[in-house]
Amino acid sequence: MIIAYMGQNVKAYLTHYLKYLESIELRCPCCGGETIGHGSYERHVHISDTIEYIPIQRVKCNDCNKTHAVIPDFISPRKHYSACDIELAVNDLEDGLKPEQIESEASIQTVRRWWAEYKDKLKQAAGALRSLLFRVFDKAVNELSMMGVKGLTLLERVLSAFPPIESSNLIMGEANLWLASHWISEIL
Repeated sequence: MIIAYMGQNVKAYLTHYLKYLESIELRCPCCGGETIGHGSYERHVHISDTIEYIPIQRVKCNDCNKTHAVIPDFISPRKHYSACDIELAVNDLEDGLKPEQIESEASIQTVRRWWAEYKDKLKQAAGALRSLLFRVFDKAVNELSMMGVKGLTLLERVLSAFPPIESSNLIMGEANLWLASHWISEIL
């Protein structure tokens, strides 16, 4: 999959996603080859208490013939809930709330599943971003500022060392933009 900024939210996405698709160079995340449009499909996403249906563009690589979905950064890959809903829940869980105490339209079981998946994945993504920051920008993040910091805050601190990019202003979304644009498999 390819993660790209295509608007701040579903409304902006639905209004302008074709314009965004035309303005970005979509490279194959497997081999870096050029891609061409290869159809689309409709996907639903839970945003708070609303279910929205959005078109997802597919592209095909001219070199390796693999197909990829182009996902907006305000959606978590392979999840039905928005990245914002997941990020808010994970933030509350990191602050010590129990899954039963989280205010979310998602079931308690879903919130537990998010926590099981993200509690370690956030630190792994922060490590991948730190590596990317050093390899691409020859910059490092102060180790002392990372001591004892929880996952989302850790990601936010690492991301603050990167140049600004256009994103939906979600920590996980921006992390995914950087990781996906440099073909790192640690997508949140």
